[in-house]
Amino acid sequence: MFHRIIVEDWQRSLSILSIMLFFAVFVIHFIRVRRMSRDTVAYLEKLPLEPDDHD
Repeated sequence: MFHRIIVEDWQRSLSILSIMLFFAVFVIHFIRVRRMSRDTVAYLEKLPLEPDDHD
């Protein structure tokens, strides 16, 4: 069934480009998180997830 699907070259390159873009964004964010200071991490850990004013 899938042997009949014709994939053009630009479609193949577009899928490779999208995977590379996802991986690049993941690596950039991973590097940013690893370079954070311990004070920033401690501050972010203590941030509330919801506001305290429940009606």
